[in-house]
Amino acid sequence: MLRISGLLILLMVFAQGRPAPGKVNSTYDKTANFTALKTYGMVAGQPAFDPAVHKTIVAAIEAEMASLGLKRVDGATGDVTVRYLAVRSTSVDLEKLEQIEKQGGNQAGADYTVGRLVIVMDDAKSNRRLWAADGMERLNPAAADRDQTIKTVVTRLFETYPARPTSK
Repeated sequence: MLRISGLLILLMVFAQGRPAPGKVNSTYDKTANFTALKTYGMVAGQPAFDPAVHKTIVAAIEAEMASLGLKRVDGATGDVTVRYLAVRSTSVDLEKLEQIEKQGGNQAGADYTVGRLVIVMDDAKSNRRLWAADGMERLNPAAADRDQTIKTVVTRLFETYPARPTSK
């Protein structure tokens, strides 16, 4: 019993600070003037596990930055720097696991891949954090589905950007 309660406590501590799949955690500097920002540079973060995924993430970030009216420049020469951190992990669907166990099937069938994406924007001169957003989502291994999920997650993260332009 002690071992199970210790495991539950460990799981609760590990999960703190992570968004639930489909949800976004976001924070921003309330003193920053986001409407004054005009340029950004992409800098190294924690790249994706696959070059194709990296390309999809960067393209989605660039599209969102363009929609905010920011122009990309080289490295840290812009008003802000933008980087992303991507992590992939395996999780288990507990309901599916229970069904599989009842049927005597392979427990690996309850596994699925989860992707976590963090986008960070810092002031290029002071390195002060201006905005960050963090999201997790279940990933389909099929490239087309995975890429669409990544684009959706990036859009969801940018919906928390503090100075969204108004539609005309």
